Amino acid sequence: MSPPNSSLPTQEREENALSDNGERLNTVEEEANAHLSPAPFPRTRLELNRQVWNLAWPSVLTMLLQTINSLMDALFVGHLPNAAEALAATGVGGGIIFLLVSLAMGISVGTTALVARFTGARDEASAIEAVGQSLSLSAMLGLVFGIVAYFSRDLLVNLLLNSTKNPLAAQLCSQFLGMALLASLPLFILNVLQSSFRGIGDTRTPLLLTLAMVGLHIGLNFLLIEGRFGFPSMGVRGAGTAFALSNFWGCLLFGLALRRSPLAHAYRIENLRPQLEWVQRILKIGIPASIQAIMRTLSMMAFTALIARTVEGAAGVAALQIGIRTEAFAFMPGFGYSVAASALVGQSLGARDPEHAERCGWAALGQSLIVMVVMGVIFYLFAPGIAAIFTSDLHVRQLGVDYLRINAFSEPFIALGMVLTGALQGAGDTVRPTYITLISMWVIRMPLAIWLMFGLHQNSQGAWISMCVTTIVGGLMTLWLYKQGAWKKVKV
Repeated sequence: MSPPNSSLPTQEREENALSDNGERLNTVEEEANAHLSPAPFPRTRLELNRQVWNLAWPSVLTMLLQTINSLMDALFVGHLPNAAEALAATGVGGGIIFLLVSLAMGISVGTTALVARFTGARDEASAIEAVGQSLSLSAMLGLVFGIVAYFSRDLLVNLLLNSTKNPLAAQLCSQFLGMALLASLPLFILNVLQSSFRGIGDTRTPLLLTLAMVGLHIGLNFLLIEGRFGFPSMGVRGAGTAFALSNFWGCLLFGLALRRSPLAHAYRIENLRPQLEWVQRILKIGIPASIQAIMRTLSMMAFTALIARTVEGAAGVAALQIGIRTEAFAFMPGFGYSVAASALVGQSLGARDPEHAERCGWAALGQSLIVMVVMGVIFYLFAPGIAAIFTSDLHVRQLGVDYLRINAFSEPFIALGMVLTGALQGAGDTVRPTYITLISMWVIRMPLAIWLMFGLHQNSQGAWISMCVTTIVGGLMTLWLYKQGAWKKVKV
């Protein structure tokens, strides 16, 4: 395959960007890149913080919409006749879907890093080609992984739910996945489209389009799960159908929005035609990020299995769900500032200003820390009331209170991990953060949890302590990695 059309011109543009003692780019190039206009670099700390906030808050609201969507899923399914089995089915099915999302990140993270870098360099041609190549790659991998997942869904369900012991839950999960996995292709493409907008610093368009997606998803859940207004009662199959249709709808909306963006020419055939060098360039950044997400998912699955084997058993697992659902509201600001850091760091490096890139990362972290410290205080002080919202079981409630109060101390370190990892990903440095995930969640967390839970007989409280300790360790390791500054020299 031929090399990317713009790779040599890009290098030449970079080498000749400042000619005649620092004069601007020549007129032809300025006209070629006139549509791609990154925001000007702030001159004061206040302006920088305002720029970070303007990028972060739409992403925070986008995450809020997705959290509400998840809660509404559980609410609708929880009213079915076999609620326990239906919730287990959609929960396990959702885990399999998230594994697909983790695989899709192998492309989307690379897309964000490349588009942000080219946006900062005002290199519209390369940004457009990066998006076109990412779309083609996502379509191919979406088809491959989607087909594999679809035809192996019964095997996966049996491994995760044990169809002999839980036959109804396994049957319902297979029904859910039979519909939901039909959206594997748009799911992969959708992730790339969202990442493209983030790369150019547009977080408001994804917010508005996610609102339209979530609205359709919730509406279809209302109509199809129990069968209202003449629609058939489809149960968990209706939940899978709602998921699939909302992803097709979202893919269409984002695809149309891209046509109205500076990246519209990504749809041209010459940009969509796969080129090996571009594929390698995207996956070099994205595969470690994908592996990192998969390791996190598998770690939580194994961690849950350990808690299920403590004295508390199911009560401990239920308390874990209370803690995770509550912490989802703390993850929202972390996610928003992670997106802001990723875009601004990538754009700053593209503009050959690594010092400003570092300041962007610190500014995003500073704002996130304020929010996360407040969230930690809320979790600690109001833990009993929060746990009571989820359950009336006094035992589960107390275990949930212990989770929230112990892990409240780790909330600021979640900000360190999420925001600075986003900054590193924006720079294209995705390999070393993956090692941090491996060390903190597998090398330290799992052995520490086993020792505390079973060696010292701390049971679920030992699990909460191991979570808190390893979250702190992971955050500090990410801080150290960011301060080293090697990410400033990463080539994408």
